[in-house]
Amino acid sequence: MFEELRYHWARFGILLVMVALVVGIAGCGIIAPAQYSITISSTVGGAVTEPGEGLFRFPAGSVVNLVADPDRGYTFFGWTTNADSIADVHDATTTIIVNKNYCFVTANFVE
Repeated sequence: MFEELRYHWARFGILLVMVALVVGIAGCGIIAPAQYSITISSTVGGAVTEPGEGLFRFPAGSVVNLVADPDRGYTFFGWTTNADSIADVHDATTTIIVNKNYCFVTANFVE
């Protein structure tokens, strides 16, 4: 009787280990999207009001709104970037797709 009980507990223990391994392996398949850095700035004569200025991190493929606001006496001239995904470099209100790491965007203003 004791041997039979020990046998069943051993099989139950093996089953628990197998379940734990399967759950652990399945959990490893969840991968968060890459985070890309983008630096947003402006020249003299205005500011980027959306999303603001500075260093930001977004998930790869994010669509980010860009809004440039000129100061009094200045006009928005265009966006300068090392990315190729700005919808319209001549529009003060546009979007960029964050599809590469360490990109920069600068809003340019002229008097």
